[in-house]
Amino acid sequence: MDKSERLTKILEILRTEGNASTKYLANVLQTSEATVRRDLAELSSEDNLPIESVHGGVIYSLEKAGSEPMFDLKLSQRVEEKRKMAKSAASLVEDRDTVILDSGSTCFYLAKELVRRKGLKVVTVDIKIAGELAKYPNIQTIIIGGEIRPGYFSVGGEMGARYLSEIKSEKGFIATDGWDLSGTYNSSTFEVGVKKMIIKNSIKTFLVAVHTKYDRVAFVKVADLEQFEGIIVDSPLPEEILNELSRRNVKVFWT
Repeated sequence: MDKSERLTKILEILRTEGNASTKYLANVLQTSEATVRRDLAELSSEDNLPIESVHGGVIYSLEKAGSEPMFDLKLSQRVEEKRKMAKSAASLVEDRDTVILDSGSTCFYLAKELVRRKGLKVVTVDIKIAGELAKYPNIQTIIIGGEIRPGYFSVGGEMGARYLSEIKSEKGFIATDGWDLSGTYNSSTFEVGVKKMIIKNSIKTFLVAVHTKYDRVAFVKVADLEQFEGIIVDSPLPEEILNELSRRNVKVFWT
């Protein structure tokens, strides 16, 4: 693939997905990450293209600004906040629990914390998380079957939801692309059925969300806040929000 073809393909991906990690583009284009970075620098220099380079990748701005970042891009964003949230979430898990983990970078960091527990069964809908947990013999790791979303590494679709319908757990952890007092939202319909099934089949389900996700509405609603045992955030919420969540018996945990 020559340079002109690479640039065309990169723009096609960005206009469809809204963002892409350097690693993902290198895999798709069958070239090196260094070459991708040079191509992105060239595209970013063009005034007529709403492209913004960020650490680990690129975002197609303006109309796509609300899109969900790909996994490798999310993994490099707000790392310390996500690690702190992961520790807070892990403190809610007891030895020998069965836990269901949603896809995404925050749940990936949570998985890394859970390896300190004993006798856990961890069911995940993310092949990156499954790969991380598979390193540890003290964790029984189960990954659901279904379609995989390229670039995001999540398992979803109708088959994924059907697989999860057979599983029960003590704790479930859900990620989000945005939430407010009306509920939690996702940028793609692909994972929605799986998220709903995690909530339905977990005795206690927790929403995990960095502060930038608050007061954001994404493409499709997943659940009302009352369906969660609690919300795990990286910084305190406004007092009026805390009061309203307390009135609804939704706990808030922050680091």
